[in-house]
Amino acid sequence: MYRALVLLATVVGCAPVWAASAVTNTPLSIQRQLLGSGQQGAQGEEQAQPVGDYGVWHVPQYLPGYPTAATIWPRAVVVKCKDQHCEGYVITPQMGPGEYLFFIPSEE
Repeated sequence: MYRALVLLATVVGCAPVWAASAVTNTPLSIQRQLLGSGQQGAQGEEQAQPVGDYGVWHVPQYLPGYPTAATIWPRAVVVKCKDQHCEGYVITPQMGPGEYLFFIPSEE
């Protein structure tokens, strides 16, 4: 739990990187990645949905193992974006199990 709070605090500190667009919930697309962002088995990009006015976005993603049996807490990863197109991410063990993984766009 402590690790999640530290990560969330770190992510909140990154918010100004994209603050101008985050407030307006500008449409974004993110690259689909095997075992990561986007619908599995598909290629190309996927339209990301803004999550409220929090400056984070969400897309369907790979959920290894039994995700609903995991501790559920929100966390976010920072991804590089350019011209409303974002790089995808791959879910790693360091991210921990769970369901609510969001991303924060960061301009290059």
